[in-house]
Amino acid sequence: MTRSNRTAPPRVALALAACAVFAGLAPAHAAQRLSGRVDLVAGPRQTVVPGEVGEGVVYFLPQAAAGARARPGRYSIDTHSKGFAPSTLVVPADSTVAFPNRDQILHNVYSKSPGATFDLGTYGPGEVREARLPRAGLVQVNCNVHQGMRATVLVLDTPYYTRPMADGRFDLAGVPDGPGTLVFWHPRARAESRPVTARPGDYAIQLRALRPRAGAPAGARP
Repeated sequence: MTRSNRTAPPRVALALAACAVFAGLAPAHAAQRLSGRVDLVAGPRQTVVPGEVGEGVVYFLPQAAAGARARPGRYSIDTHSKGFAPSTLVVPADSTVAFPNRDQILHNVYSKSPGATFDLGTYGPGEVREARLPRAGLVQVNCNVHQGMRATVLVLDTPYYTRPMADGRFDLAGVPDGPGTLVFWHPRARAESRPVTARPGDYAIQLRALRPRAGAPAGARP
């Protein structure tokens, strides 16, 4: 009687093994680290508080269209003491932001920003309203009950971002190798960008504060 050769691997296993070999030979895109410093200086009729540069954001936009996407989530901005806290928030595109009313008075939350126009109406203490922010861009949030209240939400479609330290130093790890754009943003300044190849390096930028701090009357010093 003839025995079957049970040690011979099936064709499917051979195919999978071959794929694994070729996958191992394929070049991988190593993650890189971008670091540097952001300085925030006072523009005309403005002052800058020490450590305020830490309210900014540094983010990397890969040139490759098939880059990683940021995962949307749920975030919160409180209405408290007739202000928004935090006054600056960074979220991935398609995230939802809740606006709980922590005061003992009525508040309203609205935005007229392109791509993120909403009005959550007027609501009382302990109530919560929320808005979904589907597109990347800047969303300016206000209250029509208290005109001095404002917050800025930076909506990003990249997962590669970080906030500077209080001294302006930043460290952005895990960015993909290859060309792209490094963007420096602060709620009081015009955004600046630099074309870079995502390799270890030291990048420096100076931003000029041209707008008052959130909560300060327009045209007044913060």
